[in-house]
Amino acid sequence: MSRWQYIDKQKMQTARGEENFWLYQGVVCLDGQELTIPVLAGTEITEVLLGLPWLEERRLVVDRKAGLLSLGD
Repeated sequence: MSRWQYIDKQKMQTARGEENFWLYQGVVCLDGQELTIPVLAGTEITEVLLGLPWLEERRLVVDRKAGLLSLGD
């Protein structure tokens, strides 16, 4: 489940130069918990990516071999 509310357009520096992105307020559901996060979208972005500023506020544990991603407070 996910919901996105458009906020504004934003220019950001990327490896390819300055690009335009759309900024949304997103509500995502991870393991039954609803979380509100900033979401950037662009024409070249084809996957959902959790941004570093948001992840720095939470504990993230990844065990790829076990197929486990744990996100805490």
